[in-house]
Amino acid sequence: MTDPHPHEAHPDAAQNAAGQDPDLQAGEVPPLQLRWRSSFGAPPPRRIRLEIPGWSGQAVRPADGATAQPWHCHPFVEGATYGLELVYPYESETRVHVDDGRIRFEGGLNEEMKAKGYSNPFGVFARGHFGMDTMLDLLPPPGYALRLGPHPRFFTDTTGEVPLALPGHIQRFWPRQFFAVFRAPPPGTTTVFRQGEPYAQLLLVRVGEAVHVEPMEPDVEADRQAQERQVATLSYFLSRRLWKSSGGIWFGDKYRQMLRIFRTGGLGAVRRHLQALQDRTTPKPRG
Repeated sequence: MTDPHPHEAHPDAAQNAAGQDPDLQAGEVPPLQLRWRSSFGAPPPRRIRLEIPGWSGQAVRPADGATAQPWHCHPFVEGATYGLELVYPYESETRVHVDDGRIRFEGGLNEEMKAKGYSNPFGVFARGHFGMDTMLDLLPPPGYALRLGPHPRFFTDTTGEVPLALPGHIQRFWPRQFFAVFRAPPPGTTTVFRQGEPYAQLLLVRVGEAVHVEPMEPDVEADRQAQERQVATLSYFLSRRLWKSSGGIWFGDKYRQMLRIFRTGGLGAVRRHLQALQDRTTPKPRG
């Protein structure tokens, strides 16, 4: 009887039946197909690109005395540019604020929509939340659903104007052009929608995918702890670039360097690199 949830028997045995490291993919992953239709000239979802200067940070290179920027962090860059973004399609700016407990919409969108035979796409959804018609119908591939959520620029915004899209899954059977739901802005602030600006991040997620959470095996745990100590003590040697920010904090690019090794050689290559650095920097006994 086979284990329904196989795991590594030992850190150095991380190979599949073909003798390959499971972290190394044979060839490129084929792209998923997302089909779309729209009305009112709404553009289809587009790839998320960093905006520098802009929500991704200022055009400041990582160097001594510089202020750390969001785009300096590689995990943030990968997470922020993952998936697609939905863009506000209307010409008229819409400003949303809460007045005496009521959500109010301001701008010239009413007139714009009336002139083209449409109703206003904004409306109160529930207490403290409002919705907007996206004018989009998106069809993910079989086995996938659409997942909407906040656009990455929400997390770097300092003005309070960026919309906060609520997470939601839309299954592929739904044939209507869908609406997005947002949290109403806190009192004293205004959420602003401008033509061409992204308002949500869109991901394609597997339907019904289960995740089994279990503790690491003792040998795997010991191996990870050893690597953790190596990364902590060898930080200077792992980085190709070290710099001290204007706030007095030291930064390096060790994560990026280790990622490069991982992508070309898998976990085994990372483990060997750490061990080689440790052997090289450990003083040899005399005699």
